[in-house]
Amino acid sequence: MISIDLKEKQKRIEFVLPGIKEKLKDNLISEPFYKDFKYSFCWSSNAIEGNTLSLDETISLLEYDEVSAGHSFREYDEAKRLYSAIEKYLSFEYKEITENWIKDIAKEATGKEKGYRKENVYIGTLLEAIYYPPSLDKVEELMAEYVSNIKAFSKLSVGDKIKYIAKKHIEFERIHPFTDGNGRTGRIILNQSLINEGLLPIVIEPKSKYRSAFKEYNNNQDTSLMENIIYKGQFKSIKKIEQITKNKEISLGKSKDIEIEI
Repeated sequence: MISIDLKEKQKRIEFVLPGIKEKLKDNLISEPFYKDFKYSFCWSSNAIEGNTLSLDETISLLEYDEVSAGHSFREYDEAKRLYSAIEKYLSFEYKEITENWIKDIAKEATGKEKGYRKENVYIGTLLEAIYYPPSLDKVEELMAEYVSNIKAFSKLSVGDKIKYIAKKHIEFERIHPFTDGNGRTGRIILNQSLINEGLLPIVIEPKSKYRSAFKEYNNNQDTSLMENIIYKGQFKSIKKIEQITKNKEISLGKSKDIEIEI
Protein backbone atom coordinates (compact mmCIF):
# COMPACT_ATOMS: atom_id res chain seq x y z
CA MET A 1 0.00 0.00 0.00
CA ILE A 2 1.31 3.46 -0.95
CA SER A 3 1.92 5.87 1.93
CA ILE A 4 1.05 9.49 1.08
CA ASP A 5 0.64 12.28 3.64
CA LEU A 6 -2.56 13.99 2.52
CA LYS A 7 -3.34 15.82 5.77
CA GLU A 8 -0.93 18.68 5.08
CA LYS A 9 -2.28 19.08 1.56
CA GLN A 10 -5.81 19.21 2.94
CA LYS A 11 -4.82 22.01 5.36
CA ARG A 12 -3.19 24.03 2.57
CA ILE A 13 -6.27 23.73 0.36
CA GLU A 14 -8.61 24.70 3.21
CA PHE A 15 -6.44 27.75 4.00
CA VAL A 16 -6.12 29.06 0.43
CA LEU A 17 -9.44 28.09 -1.18
CA PRO A 18 -11.72 30.78 0.34
CA GLY A 19 -9.51 33.56 -1.06
CA ILE A 20 -9.28 31.86 -4.43
CA LYS A 21 -13.07 31.48 -4.64
CA GLU A 22 -13.35 35.19 -3.88
CA LYS A 23 -11.05 36.00 -6.82
CA LEU A 24 -13.26 33.95 -9.14
CA LYS A 25 -16.13 36.36 -8.50
CA ASP A 26 -14.25 38.77 -10.78
CA ASN A 27 -15.20 38.05 -14.41
CA LEU A 28 -11.79 39.30 -15.57
CA ILE A 29 -10.29 36.39 -13.64
CA SER A 30 -12.96 33.68 -13.88
CA GLU A 31 -13.52 33.95 -17.65
CA PRO A 32 -9.88 33.44 -18.70
CA PHE A 33 -9.44 30.73 -16.06
CA TYR A 34 -12.44 28.70 -17.22
CA LYS A 35 -11.54 29.21 -20.89
CA ASP A 36 -7.99 27.98 -20.28
CA PHE A 37 -9.32 25.10 -18.19
CA LYS A 38 -11.70 23.87 -20.90
CA TYR A 39 -8.96 23.80 -23.53
CA SER A 40 -6.42 22.17 -21.20
CA PHE A 41 -8.93 19.66 -19.85
CA CYS A 42 -10.01 18.67 -23.36
CA TRP A 43 -6.39 18.12 -24.41
CA SER A 44 -5.31 16.22 -21.30
CA SER A 45 -8.37 13.98 -21.13
CA ASN A 46 -7.90 12.91 -24.75
CA ALA A 47 -4.13 12.55 -24.28
CA ILE A 48 -4.72 10.11 -21.42
CA GLU A 49 -6.60 7.95 -23.93
CA GLY A 50 -3.70 8.06 -26.43
CA ASN A 51 -4.64 11.06 -28.59
CA THR A 52 -1.35 12.62 -29.85
CA LEU A 53 -2.52 16.20 -30.37
CA SER A 54 -0.47 18.64 -28.30
CA LEU A 55 -2.10 21.34 -26.19
CA ASP A 56 -1.14 23.99 -28.75
CA GLU A 57 -2.56 21.88 -31.59
CA THR A 58 -5.76 21.32 -29.63
CA ILE A 59 -6.18 25.06 -29.03
CA SER A 60 -5.44 25.87 -32.71
CA LEU A 61 -8.11 23.38 -33.75
CA LEU A 62 -10.75 24.58 -31.30
CA GLU A 63 -9.99 28.29 -31.57
CA TYR A 64 -9.17 28.66 -35.27
CA ASP A 65 -10.13 25.30 -36.85
CA GLU A 66 -6.49 24.86 -37.87
CA VAL A 67 -4.98 21.40 -38.40
CA SER A 68 -1.43 20.20 -38.95
CA ALA A 69 0.16 17.15 -40.54
CA GLY A 70 0.87 13.98 -38.60
CA HIS A 71 -2.52 13.40 -37.01
CA SER A 72 -5.53 11.36 -38.05
CA PHE A 73 -9.04 12.63 -38.64
CA ARG A 74 -10.10 10.57 -35.63
CA GLU A 75 -7.84 12.55 -33.30
CA TYR A 76 -9.21 15.88 -34.50
CA ASP A 77 -12.75 14.55 -34.28
CA GLU A 78 -12.14 13.36 -30.71
CA ALA A 79 -10.95 16.83 -29.70
CA LYS A 80 -13.96 18.57 -31.22
CA ARG A 81 -16.42 16.09 -29.76
CA LEU A 82 -14.99 16.17 -26.26
CA TYR A 83 -14.81 19.96 -26.24
CA SER A 84 -18.46 20.08 -27.31
CA ALA A 85 -19.36 17.74 -24.44
CA ILE A 86 -17.46 19.94 -21.97
CA GLU A 87 -19.14 23.10 -23.30
CA LYS A 88 -22.63 21.60 -23.24
CA TYR A 89 -22.64 19.59 -20.05
CA LEU A 90 -19.98 20.75 -17.57
CA SER A 91 -21.28 23.57 -15.40
CA PHE A 92 -19.07 25.79 -13.26
CA GLU A 93 -21.95 26.05 -10.81
CA TYR A 94 -23.78 23.29 -8.95
CA LYS A 95 -25.43 20.82 -11.34
CA GLU A 96 -27.27 17.65 -10.44
CA ILE A 97 -25.57 14.51 -11.71
CA THR A 98 -28.15 12.22 -13.32
CA GLU A 99 -28.03 9.11 -15.49
CA ASN A 100 -29.46 11.02 -18.44
CA TRP A 101 -26.78 13.72 -18.09
CA ILE A 102 -24.06 11.06 -18.01
CA LYS A 103 -25.47 9.35 -21.09
CA ASP A 104 -25.62 12.68 -22.93
CA ILE A 105 -21.95 13.31 -22.19
CA ALA A 106 -20.86 9.92 -23.53
CA LYS A 107 -22.98 10.34 -26.67
CA GLU A 108 -21.59 13.82 -27.35
CA ALA A 109 -17.98 12.78 -26.69
CA THR A 110 -18.08 9.67 -28.89
CA GLY A 111 -20.80 10.30 -31.45
CA LYS A 112 -22.24 6.89 -30.71
CA GLU A 113 -25.76 5.83 -29.83
CA LYS A 114 -27.01 7.11 -26.51
CA GLY A 115 -27.23 4.47 -23.81
CA TYR A 116 -25.22 1.96 -21.84
CA ARG A 117 -23.17 -0.77 -23.45
CA LYS A 118 -24.92 -3.79 -24.90
CA GLU A 119 -22.00 -6.16 -24.66
CA ASN A 120 -19.48 -7.46 -22.15
CA VAL A 121 -16.03 -5.86 -22.36
CA TYR A 122 -12.59 -6.02 -20.80
CA ILE A 123 -10.02 -3.35 -20.00
CA GLY A 124 -6.28 -3.71 -20.47
CA THR A 125 -3.76 -5.42 -22.71
CA LEU A 126 -1.48 -8.45 -22.51
CA LEU A 127 1.13 -6.10 -21.01
CA GLU A 128 -1.19 -5.06 -18.20
CA ALA A 129 -3.54 -6.80 -15.83
CA ILE A 130 -6.84 -7.31 -17.62
CA TYR A 131 -9.93 -6.14 -15.75
CA TYR A 132 -13.42 -7.40 -16.57
CA PRO A 133 -16.16 -4.85 -15.69
CA PRO A 134 -19.54 -6.10 -14.48
CA SER A 135 -21.63 -7.96 -17.04
CA LEU A 136 -23.98 -5.91 -19.18
CA ASP A 137 -27.09 -7.17 -17.36
CA LYS A 138 -25.83 -5.46 -14.16
CA VAL A 139 -24.92 -2.08 -15.64
CA GLU A 140 -28.39 -0.49 -15.34
CA GLU A 141 -28.69 -1.42 -11.67
CA LEU A 142 -25.14 -0.39 -10.82
CA MET A 143 -25.48 3.00 -12.52
CA ALA A 144 -28.80 3.70 -10.80
CA GLU A 145 -27.11 2.98 -7.47
CA TYR A 146 -24.03 5.00 -8.46
CA VAL A 147 -26.05 8.12 -9.25
CA SER A 148 -28.32 7.76 -6.20
CA ASN A 149 -25.25 7.95 -3.96
CA ILE A 150 -23.78 11.11 -5.50
CA LYS A 151 -24.67 13.99 -3.22
CA ALA A 152 -23.21 17.33 -2.17
CA PHE A 153 -21.68 17.04 1.30
CA SER A 154 -21.33 20.66 2.38
CA LYS A 155 -20.46 19.79 5.99
CA LEU A 156 -17.61 17.40 5.19
CA SER A 157 -13.97 18.44 5.33
CA VAL A 158 -12.04 19.03 2.10
CA GLY A 159 -10.18 15.79 2.73
CA ASP A 160 -13.35 13.75 3.11
CA LYS A 161 -14.86 15.31 -0.01
CA ILE A 162 -11.79 14.53 -2.11
CA LYS A 163 -11.62 10.98 -0.76
CA TYR A 164 -15.27 10.45 -1.63
CA ILE A 165 -14.90 11.92 -5.15
CA ALA A 166 -11.78 9.84 -5.79
CA LYS A 167 -13.61 6.66 -4.84
CA LYS A 168 -16.66 7.53 -6.94
CA HIS A 169 -14.45 8.21 -9.96
CA ILE A 170 -12.79 4.81 -9.62
CA GLU A 171 -16.18 3.22 -9.09
CA PHE A 172 -17.54 4.71 -12.33
CA GLU A 173 -14.57 3.52 -14.35
CA ARG A 174 -14.88 0.04 -12.85
CA ILE A 175 -18.55 -0.13 -13.86
CA HIS A 176 -17.43 0.96 -17.34
CA PRO A 177 -21.02 1.57 -18.47
CA PHE A 178 -20.28 2.51 -22.08
CA THR A 179 -18.59 0.73 -24.95
CA ASP A 180 -16.41 3.80 -25.53
CA GLY A 181 -15.78 7.14 -23.84
CA ASN A 182 -15.79 5.96 -20.22
CA GLY A 183 -12.59 7.77 -19.28
CA ARG A 184 -13.57 11.06 -20.90
CA THR A 185 -17.08 10.88 -19.46
CA GLY A 186 -15.78 9.89 -16.02
CA ARG A 187 -13.41 12.85 -15.86
CA ILE A 188 -16.24 15.26 -16.65
CA ILE A 189 -18.25 13.66 -13.83
CA LEU A 190 -15.22 14.01 -11.55
CA ASN A 191 -14.92 17.72 -12.31
CA GLN A 192 -18.64 18.36 -11.89
CA SER A 193 -18.44 16.57 -8.54
CA LEU A 194 -15.54 18.80 -7.46
CA ILE A 195 -17.44 21.92 -8.50
CA ASN A 196 -20.58 20.70 -6.72
CA GLU A 197 -18.51 20.33 -3.55
CA GLY A 198 -17.16 23.88 -3.77
CA LEU A 199 -13.74 22.80 -5.06
CA LEU A 200 -11.94 23.76 -8.27
CA PRO A 201 -12.05 21.84 -11.56
CA ILE A 202 -8.79 20.07 -12.35
CA VAL A 203 -6.67 19.03 -15.31
CA ILE A 204 -5.08 15.60 -14.89
CA GLU A 205 -1.69 15.49 -16.59
CA PRO A 206 -1.33 12.59 -19.05
CA LYS A 207 2.01 11.64 -17.46
CA SER A 208 0.62 11.52 -13.93
CA LYS A 209 0.14 8.28 -11.99
CA TYR A 210 -3.49 8.27 -13.03
CA ARG A 211 -3.58 4.71 -14.36
CA SER A 212 -1.56 3.50 -11.38
CA ALA A 213 -4.25 4.89 -9.09
CA PHE A 214 -6.75 2.40 -10.49
CA LYS A 215 -4.31 -0.47 -10.08
CA GLU A 216 -3.63 0.56 -6.50
CA TYR A 217 -7.34 0.49 -5.75
CA ASN A 218 -7.75 -2.88 -7.49
CA ASN A 219 -4.93 -4.33 -5.41
CA ASN A 220 -5.52 -2.68 -2.03
CA GLN A 221 -8.82 -0.76 -2.17
CA ASP A 222 -6.62 2.29 -1.54
CA THR A 223 -7.79 5.64 -2.96
CA SER A 224 -4.83 7.71 -1.70
CA LEU A 225 -3.05 7.81 -5.08
CA MET A 226 -6.19 9.11 -6.81
CA GLU A 227 -6.74 11.55 -3.95
CA ASN A 228 -3.19 12.82 -4.41
CA ILE A 229 -3.82 13.38 -8.13
CA ILE A 230 -6.90 15.45 -7.27
CA TYR A 231 -4.93 17.49 -4.72
CA LYS A 232 -2.23 18.18 -7.30
CA GLY A 233 -4.92 19.30 -9.71
CA GLN A 234 -6.34 21.65 -7.08
CA PHE A 235 -2.94 23.23 -6.51
CA LYS A 236 -2.38 23.70 -10.25
CA SER A 237 -5.77 25.39 -10.60
CA ILE A 238 -4.97 27.65 -7.65
CA LYS A 239 -1.64 28.63 -9.21
CA LYS A 240 -3.35 29.36 -12.51
CA ILE A 241 -5.87 31.67 -10.81
CA GLU A 242 -3.06 33.40 -8.91
CA GLN A 243 -1.15 33.95 -12.16
CA ILE A 244 -4.20 35.37 -13.91
CA THR A 245 -4.79 37.66 -10.93
CA LYS A 246 -1.18 38.85 -11.03
CA ASN A 247 -1.35 39.46 -14.79
CA LYS A 248 -4.51 41.53 -14.32
CA GLU A 249 -2.92 43.61 -11.56
CA ILE A 250 0.21 44.23 -13.62
CA SER A 251 -1.88 45.26 -16.63
CA LEU A 252 -3.91 47.66 -14.48
CA GLY A 253 -0.83 48.93 -12.64
CA LYS A 254 -1.97 47.47 -9.34
CA SER A 255 0.55 44.68 -8.82
CA LYS A 256 1.32 44.18 -5.13
CA ASP A 257 3.87 41.41 -5.67
CA ILE A 258 2.02 39.30 -3.12
CA GLU A 259 1.81 35.59 -3.78
CA ILE A 260 0.12 33.01 -1.61
CA GLU A 261 2.40 30.12 -0.77
CA ILE A 262 0.77 26.79 -1.57
